[in-house]
Amino acid sequence: MTKKSKHKLPEQDYRYFFDNASDAIWVHDTAGIIVYANKAVQTLTGYVHAKLIGMNVVELFSSPRCLEYDLELEHKLLEGQHVKQPYEQHLKRKDGSEAILKIATSLVIQDDEVKGFQHIARDITEERKQQDNMRFYVQEIIKAQEDERKRIARELHDEVAPQLLLLIQQIDAITSNNRHKLSDYLKDKLEGLRCQTVEGLESLRRIAQDLRPRILDDLGLIPSIEWMADNLIMNHGIDAKVIITGKKTDLPSEAQLLLFRIAQEAINNVRRHARALLVVIGLDFEKDKTILTIRDNGIGFELPDKISQMPANGKLGLAGIQERAQLLSGTIDVRSEPGRGSTITVEIPNAKIKEQSAFKQKNLELLFGSAHHS
Repeated sequence: MTKKSKHKLPEQDYRYFFDNASDAIWVHDTAGIIVYANKAVQTLTGYVHAKLIGMNVVELFSSPRCLEYDLELEHKLLEGQHVKQPYEQHLKRKDGSEAILKIATSLVIQDDEVKGFQHIARDITEERKQQDNMRFYVQEIIKAQEDERKRIARELHDEVAPQLLLLIQQIDAITSNNRHKLSDYLKDKLEGLRCQTVEGLESLRRIAQDLRPRILDDLGLIPSIEWMADNLIMNHGIDAKVIITGKKTDLPSEAQLLLFRIAQEAINNVRRHARALLVVIGLDFEKDKTILTIRDNGIGFELPDKISQMPANGKLGLAGIQERAQLLSGTIDVRSEPGRGSTITVEIPNAKIKEQSAFKQKNLELLFGSAHHS
Protein backbone atom coordinates (compact mmCIF):
# COMPACT_ATOMS: atom_id res chain seq x y z
CA MET A 1 0.00 0.00 0.00
CA THR A 2 2.73 2.51 -0.94
CA LYS A 3 2.13 3.45 -4.57
CA LYS A 4 -0.22 6.22 -5.64
CA SER A 5 -3.01 5.01 -7.87
CA LYS A 6 -3.55 6.54 -11.29
CA HIS A 7 -7.11 5.26 -11.51
CA LYS A 8 -9.81 7.88 -11.93
CA LEU A 9 -13.29 7.79 -10.49
CA PRO A 10 -15.68 6.20 -13.00
CA GLU A 11 -18.98 7.75 -13.99
CA GLN A 12 -17.77 11.35 -14.08
CA ASP A 13 -21.31 12.63 -14.67
CA TYR A 14 -22.03 12.02 -10.99
CA ARG A 15 -19.07 14.04 -9.68
CA TYR A 16 -21.14 17.09 -8.75
CA PHE A 17 -23.57 14.92 -6.82
CA PHE A 18 -20.76 13.19 -4.96
CA ASP A 19 -18.86 16.41 -4.24
CA ASN A 20 -21.85 18.04 -2.58
CA ALA A 21 -23.39 15.01 -0.84
CA SER A 22 -23.98 15.40 2.89
CA ASP A 23 -22.52 11.94 3.53
CA ALA A 24 -18.78 11.44 3.35
CA ILE A 25 -17.81 9.55 0.17
CA TRP A 26 -14.32 8.38 -0.67
CA VAL A 27 -12.75 5.86 -3.03
CA HIS A 28 -9.46 4.09 -2.64
CA ASP A 29 -7.75 1.69 -4.98
CA THR A 30 -6.88 -1.93 -4.18
CA ALA A 31 -3.64 -0.77 -2.58
CA GLY A 32 -5.52 1.45 -0.14
CA ILE A 33 -4.58 4.80 -1.74
CA ILE A 34 -7.39 7.37 -1.69
CA VAL A 35 -8.17 8.55 -5.24
CA TYR A 36 -11.32 10.50 -4.54
CA ALA A 37 -12.88 12.22 -1.52
CA ASN A 38 -15.79 14.65 -1.44
CA LYS A 39 -16.15 17.80 0.66
CA ALA A 40 -17.87 15.94 3.50
CA VAL A 41 -14.74 13.77 3.94
CA GLN A 42 -12.69 16.92 4.42
CA THR A 43 -15.13 18.14 7.07
CA LEU A 44 -15.19 14.74 8.74
CA THR A 45 -11.43 14.14 8.90
CA GLY A 46 -10.09 17.69 9.10
CA TYR A 47 -7.71 17.06 6.18
CA VAL A 48 -7.74 19.30 3.11
CA HIS A 49 -8.46 17.73 -0.27
CA ALA A 50 -4.84 17.92 -1.42
CA LYS A 51 -3.71 15.95 1.64
CA LEU A 52 -6.44 13.33 1.36
CA ILE A 53 -5.74 12.44 -2.26
CA GLY A 54 -2.83 10.02 -2.21
CA MET A 55 -3.18 9.24 1.50
CA ASN A 56 -3.28 5.61 2.50
CA VAL A 57 -6.51 4.74 4.32
CA VAL A 58 -4.42 3.00 6.97
CA GLU A 59 -3.65 6.48 8.35
CA LEU A 60 -7.35 7.08 9.02
CA PHE A 61 -8.06 4.02 11.15
CA SER A 62 -8.13 4.66 14.88
CA SER A 63 -6.77 1.23 15.87
CA PRO A 64 -5.23 -1.94 14.39
CA ARG A 65 -8.49 -3.73 15.17
CA CYS A 66 -10.40 -1.30 12.94
CA LEU A 67 -7.91 -1.85 10.11
CA GLU A 68 -8.15 -5.62 10.53
CA TYR A 69 -11.95 -5.45 10.34
CA ASP A 70 -11.79 -3.29 7.19
CA LEU A 71 -9.37 -5.65 5.44
CA GLU A 72 -11.55 -8.64 6.32
CA LEU A 73 -14.67 -6.89 4.98
CA GLU A 74 -12.97 -5.94 1.71
CA HIS A 75 -11.73 -9.51 1.31
CA LYS A 76 -15.31 -10.78 1.69
CA LEU A 77 -16.53 -8.32 -0.93
CA LEU A 78 -13.82 -9.45 -3.35
CA GLU A 79 -14.81 -13.08 -2.73
CA GLY A 80 -18.47 -12.27 -3.35
CA GLN A 81 -19.46 -13.17 0.21
CA HIS A 82 -22.40 -11.58 2.03
CA VAL A 83 -21.48 -8.57 4.16
CA LYS A 84 -23.87 -7.00 6.66
CA GLN A 85 -24.18 -3.30 5.85
CA PRO A 86 -24.06 -0.60 6.98
CA TYR A 87 -21.45 -1.42 9.57
CA GLU A 88 -19.74 0.61 12.28
CA GLN A 89 -16.18 1.83 11.96
CA HIS A 90 -13.93 4.17 13.95
CA LEU A 91 -11.72 6.71 12.19
CA LYS A 92 -9.04 9.04 13.50
CA ARG A 93 -9.34 12.74 12.63
CA LYS A 94 -6.43 15.05 11.93
CA ASP A 95 -6.64 16.50 15.45
CA GLY A 96 -6.37 13.01 16.95
CA SER A 97 -10.02 12.73 17.99
CA GLU A 98 -12.07 9.69 17.07
CA ALA A 99 -15.09 9.66 14.75
CA ILE A 100 -17.67 6.87 14.86
CA LEU A 101 -19.15 6.16 11.44
CA LYS A 102 -21.87 4.09 9.85
CA ILE A 103 -20.38 2.94 6.54
CA ALA A 104 -21.58 1.15 3.43
CA THR A 105 -18.82 -0.21 1.19
CA SER A 106 -19.03 -1.38 -2.42
CA LEU A 107 -16.64 -2.49 -5.14
CA VAL A 108 -15.54 -0.06 -7.86
CA ILE A 109 -15.54 -2.08 -11.07
CA GLN A 110 -14.31 -0.81 -14.43
CA ASP A 111 -13.99 -2.93 -17.57
CA ASP A 112 -14.97 -6.01 -15.52
CA GLU A 113 -12.00 -5.44 -13.23
CA VAL A 114 -12.06 -4.40 -9.59
CA LYS A 115 -10.28 -1.06 -9.34
CA GLY A 116 -10.97 -0.28 -5.69
CA PHE A 117 -13.60 0.34 -3.04
CA GLN A 118 -16.15 3.09 -2.51
CA HIS A 119 -17.22 4.06 1.00
CA ILE A 120 -20.28 6.11 1.94
CA ALA A 121 -20.19 7.12 5.59
CA ARG A 122 -22.33 9.04 8.04
CA ASP A 123 -20.85 10.54 11.20
CA ILE A 124 -22.74 9.17 14.22
CA THR A 125 -20.22 10.29 16.87
CA GLU A 126 -22.56 12.71 18.63
CA GLU A 127 -25.50 10.36 18.25
CA ARG A 128 -23.47 7.56 19.84
CA LYS A 129 -22.40 9.83 22.70
CA GLN A 130 -26.03 10.70 23.33
CA GLN A 131 -26.97 7.01 23.26
CA ASP A 132 -24.15 6.16 25.67
CA ASN A 133 -25.16 9.00 27.97
CA MET A 134 -28.79 7.93 27.82
CA ARG A 135 -27.78 4.34 28.55
CA PHE A 136 -25.73 5.59 31.49
CA TYR A 137 -28.62 7.56 32.94
CA VAL A 138 -31.05 4.66 32.41
CA GLN A 139 -28.59 2.40 34.20
CA GLU A 140 -28.44 4.89 37.04
CA ILE A 141 -32.25 4.93 37.22
CA ILE A 142 -32.33 1.14 37.31
CA LYS A 143 -29.62 1.17 39.98
CA ALA A 144 -31.71 3.59 42.06
CA GLN A 145 -34.71 1.29 41.65
CA GLU A 146 -32.65 -1.72 42.68
CA ASP A 147 -31.24 0.13 45.70
CA GLU A 148 -34.80 0.95 46.74
CA ARG A 149 -35.86 -2.67 46.23
CA LYS A 150 -32.89 -3.73 48.35
CA ARG A 151 -33.79 -1.24 51.12
CA ILE A 152 -37.44 -2.32 51.21
CA ALA A 153 -36.51 -6.02 51.16
CA ARG A 154 -34.05 -5.48 54.02
CA GLU A 155 -36.63 -3.62 56.11
CA LEU A 156 -39.26 -6.30 55.49
CA HIS A 157 -36.78 -9.01 56.44
CA ASP A 158 -35.12 -7.29 59.39
CA GLU A 159 -37.95 -5.25 60.88
CA VAL A 160 -41.39 -6.54 59.86
CA ALA A 161 -40.65 -10.28 59.78
CA PRO A 162 -39.35 -10.40 63.39
CA GLN A 163 -42.53 -8.68 64.58
CA LEU A 164 -44.70 -11.32 62.92
CA LEU A 165 -42.48 -14.08 64.31
CA LEU A 166 -42.82 -12.58 67.78
CA LEU A 167 -46.61 -12.50 67.37
CA ILE A 168 -46.61 -16.22 66.47
CA GLN A 169 -44.52 -17.00 69.55
CA GLN A 170 -46.85 -15.02 71.79
CA ILE A 171 -49.90 -16.85 70.42
CA ASP A 172 -48.11 -20.15 71.06
CA ALA A 173 -47.31 -19.07 74.61
CA ILE A 174 -50.95 -18.20 75.28
CA THR A 175 -52.40 -21.42 73.86
CA SER A 176 -49.81 -23.66 75.55
CA ASN A 177 -50.27 -22.13 79.01
CA ASN A 178 -52.80 -24.25 80.90
CA ARG A 179 -53.34 -21.57 83.53
CA HIS A 180 -55.30 -19.43 81.04
CA LYS A 181 -58.09 -22.07 80.83
CA LEU A 182 -59.10 -20.99 77.33
CA SER A 183 -62.34 -22.20 75.83
CA ASP A 184 -62.25 -24.46 72.78
CA TYR A 185 -63.80 -21.63 70.76
CA LEU A 186 -61.06 -19.17 71.75
CA LYS A 187 -58.35 -21.78 71.14
CA ASP A 188 -59.71 -22.34 67.60
CA LYS A 189 -59.72 -18.58 66.98
CA LEU A 190 -56.15 -18.22 68.22
CA GLU A 191 -55.06 -21.18 66.10
CA GLY A 192 -56.69 -19.58 63.06
CA LEU A 193 -54.97 -16.30 63.88
CA ARG A 194 -51.67 -18.14 64.19
CA CYS A 195 -52.12 -19.81 60.78
CA GLN A 196 -52.93 -16.48 59.15
CA THR A 197 -49.85 -14.90 60.74
CA VAL A 198 -47.62 -17.77 59.55
CA GLU A 199 -49.01 -17.39 56.03
CA GLY A 200 -48.42 -13.65 56.21
CA LEU A 201 -44.83 -14.21 57.34
CA GLU A 202 -44.19 -16.65 54.48
CA SER A 203 -45.70 -14.21 51.98
CA LEU A 204 -43.59 -11.39 53.36
CA ARG A 205 -40.42 -13.45 53.05
CA ARG A 206 -41.33 -14.44 49.50
CA ILE A 207 -42.00 -10.81 48.54
CA ALA A 208 -38.69 -9.73 50.11
CA GLN A 209 -36.87 -12.45 48.18
CA ASP A 210 -38.52 -11.42 44.90
CA LEU A 211 -37.69 -7.77 45.52
CA ARG A 212 -34.00 -8.47 46.04
CA PRO A 213 -32.77 -11.97 46.93
CA ARG A 214 -29.81 -11.74 49.27
CA ILE A 215 -28.22 -14.65 47.49
CA LEU A 216 -27.60 -12.37 44.47
CA ASP A 217 -25.52 -9.94 46.54
CA ASP A 218 -23.83 -12.61 48.63
CA LEU A 219 -23.06 -15.36 46.10
CA GLY A 220 -23.65 -13.93 42.61
CA LEU A 221 -25.53 -14.79 39.43
CA ILE A 222 -25.24 -18.59 39.18
CA PRO A 223 -26.49 -19.41 42.71
CA SER A 224 -29.31 -16.88 42.20
CA ILE A 225 -30.48 -18.62 39.03
CA GLU A 226 -30.25 -22.00 40.79
CA TRP A 227 -32.36 -20.52 43.62
CA MET A 228 -35.01 -19.44 41.08
CA ALA A 229 -35.07 -22.97 39.66
CA ASP A 230 -35.48 -24.48 43.14
CA ASN A 231 -38.30 -22.02 43.82
CA LEU A 232 -40.13 -23.18 40.67
CA ILE A 233 -39.88 -26.79 41.82
CA MET A 234 -40.85 -26.29 45.46
CA ASN A 235 -43.50 -23.57 45.22
CA HIS A 236 -45.02 -23.98 41.77
CA GLY A 237 -44.66 -27.66 40.92
CA ILE A 238 -42.68 -26.96 37.71
CA ASP A 239 -39.62 -29.09 37.07
CA ALA A 240 -36.59 -26.88 36.44
CA LYS A 241 -33.00 -27.55 35.41
CA VAL A 242 -29.97 -25.25 35.30
CA ILE A 243 -27.17 -25.99 32.84
CA ILE A 244 -23.91 -24.03 33.17
CA THR A 245 -21.28 -24.37 30.43
CA GLY A 246 -17.96 -22.72 29.72
CA LYS A 247 -15.49 -21.00 32.01
CA LYS A 248 -17.24 -18.55 34.31
CA THR A 249 -16.69 -14.91 33.34
CA ASP A 250 -16.40 -12.31 36.08
CA LEU A 251 -19.15 -9.94 34.99
CA PRO A 252 -19.66 -6.53 36.62
CA SER A 253 -22.31 -6.47 39.34
CA GLU A 254 -24.64 -4.34 37.16
CA ALA A 255 -24.46 -6.91 34.36
CA GLN A 256 -25.16 -9.78 36.77
CA LEU A 257 -28.14 -7.90 38.15
CA LEU A 258 -29.60 -7.24 34.68
CA LEU A 259 -29.10 -10.86 33.63
CA PHE A 260 -30.78 -11.98 36.85
CA ARG A 261 -33.76 -9.68 36.16
CA ILE A 262 -33.97 -10.99 32.58
CA ALA A 263 -34.07 -14.58 33.85
CA GLN A 264 -36.56 -13.63 36.57
CA GLU A 265 -38.91 -11.94 34.09
CA ALA A 266 -38.71 -14.88 31.68
CA ILE A 267 -39.41 -17.40 34.45
CA ASN A 268 -42.31 -15.31 35.77
CA ASN A 269 -43.78 -15.33 32.25
CA VAL A 270 -43.47 -19.11 32.13
CA ARG A 271 -45.06 -19.48 35.57
CA ARG A 272 -48.00 -17.19 34.78
CA HIS A 273 -48.80 -18.01 31.16
CA ALA A 274 -46.98 -21.03 29.72
CA ARG A 275 -48.59 -23.91 31.65
CA ALA A 276 -45.22 -25.61 31.37
CA LEU A 277 -44.11 -28.77 33.16
CA LEU A 278 -40.39 -28.19 32.52
CA VAL A 279 -38.11 -25.16 32.34
CA VAL A 280 -34.44 -25.38 31.35
CA ILE A 281 -32.23 -22.40 32.19
CA GLY A 282 -28.91 -22.31 30.39
CA LEU A 283 -25.96 -20.02 31.11
CA ASP A 284 -23.11 -20.36 28.63
CA PHE A 285 -19.86 -18.48 29.27
CA GLU A 286 -18.01 -18.16 25.98
CA LYS A 287 -14.79 -16.28 25.35
CA ASP A 288 -16.40 -13.20 23.84
CA LYS A 289 -20.00 -13.40 25.03
CA THR A 290 -22.34 -14.67 27.72
CA ILE A 291 -25.52 -16.46 26.61
CA LEU A 292 -28.60 -16.86 28.79
CA THR A 293 -31.31 -19.24 27.56
CA ILE A 294 -34.71 -19.99 29.08
CA ARG A 295 -36.61 -22.84 27.39
CA ASP A 296 -39.99 -24.27 28.40
CA ASN A 297 -42.34 -26.97 27.11
CA GLY A 298 -45.49 -24.90 27.62
CA ILE A 299 -48.33 -23.88 25.33
CA GLY A 300 -46.26 -21.31 23.41
CA PHE A 301 -47.69 -18.31 21.60
CA GLU A 302 -47.87 -16.62 18.20
CA LEU A 303 -44.88 -14.35 17.65
CA PRO A 304 -45.36 -10.85 16.20
CA ASP A 305 -43.17 -9.75 13.29
CA LYS A 306 -41.02 -7.61 15.58
CA ILE A 307 -40.29 -7.66 19.31
CA SER A 308 -41.11 -3.93 19.38
CA GLN A 309 -44.73 -4.93 18.65
CA MET A 310 -44.96 -7.09 21.77
CA PRO A 311 -46.18 -4.37 24.17
CA ALA A 312 -49.17 -3.74 21.90
CA ASN A 313 -49.90 -7.49 22.01
CA GLY A 314 -49.75 -7.57 25.80
CA LYS A 315 -46.24 -9.08 25.95
CA LEU A 316 -44.83 -6.44 28.31
CA GLY A 317 -42.47 -8.90 29.99
CA LEU A 318 -40.66 -9.67 26.74
CA ALA A 319 -40.37 -5.97 25.98
CA GLY A 320 -38.77 -5.48 29.40
CA ILE A 321 -36.32 -8.29 28.68
CA GLN A 322 -35.36 -6.63 25.40
CA GLU A 323 -34.79 -3.26 27.09
CA ARG A 324 -32.52 -4.81 29.72
CA ALA A 325 -30.60 -6.72 27.05
CA GLN A 326 -30.09 -3.49 25.09
CA LEU A 327 -28.65 -1.84 28.20
CA LEU A 328 -25.95 -4.50 28.00
CA SER A 329 -25.53 -4.00 24.23
CA GLY A 330 -26.97 -7.48 23.87
CA THR A 331 -29.45 -9.15 21.55
CA ILE A 332 -32.59 -11.15 22.26
CA ASP A 333 -34.01 -13.97 20.18
CA VAL A 334 -37.52 -15.25 20.94
CA ARG A 335 -38.82 -18.45 19.38
CA SER A 336 -42.24 -19.88 20.03
CA GLU A 337 -45.11 -21.67 18.36
CA PRO A 338 -48.53 -22.51 19.76
CA GLY A 339 -48.28 -25.92 21.40
CA ARG A 340 -44.49 -26.13 21.07
CA GLY A 341 -43.19 -24.12 24.00
CA SER A 342 -40.90 -21.11 23.93
CA THR A 343 -37.20 -20.32 23.94
CA ILE A 344 -35.69 -16.96 24.88
CA THR A 345 -32.00 -16.45 24.14
CA VAL A 346 -30.08 -13.38 25.27
CA GLU A 347 -26.49 -12.84 24.07
CA ILE A 348 -24.31 -10.30 25.86
CA PRO A 349 -20.88 -9.27 24.47
CA ASN A 350 -18.36 -9.45 27.33
CA ALA A 351 -16.04 -6.79 25.93
CA LYS A 352 -18.90 -4.33 25.54
CA ILE A 353 -19.99 -4.91 29.14
CA LYS A 354 -16.50 -4.02 30.37
CA GLU A 355 -16.42 -0.93 28.14
CA GLN A 356 -19.77 0.20 29.52
CA SER A 357 -18.57 -0.37 33.07
CA ALA A 358 -15.52 1.80 32.37
CA PHE A 359 -17.71 4.40 30.65
CA LYS A 360 -20.03 4.48 33.65
CA GLN A 361 -17.09 4.93 36.03
CA LYS A 362 -15.78 7.77 33.88
CA ASN A 363 -19.18 9.49 33.90
CA LEU A 364 -19.45 9.10 37.65
CA GLU A 365 -16.03 10.69 38.07
CA LEU A 366 -17.01 13.55 35.77
CA LEU A 367 -20.32 14.10 37.56
CA PHE A 368 -19.24 13.58 41.16
CA GLY A 369 -15.46 13.61 41.12
CA SER A 370 -15.14 17.13 42.47
CA ALA A 371 -17.60 16.33 45.25
CA HIS A 372 -15.63 13.23 46.20
CA HIS A 373 -12.40 15.19 46.38
CA SER A 374 -13.85 18.04 48.39
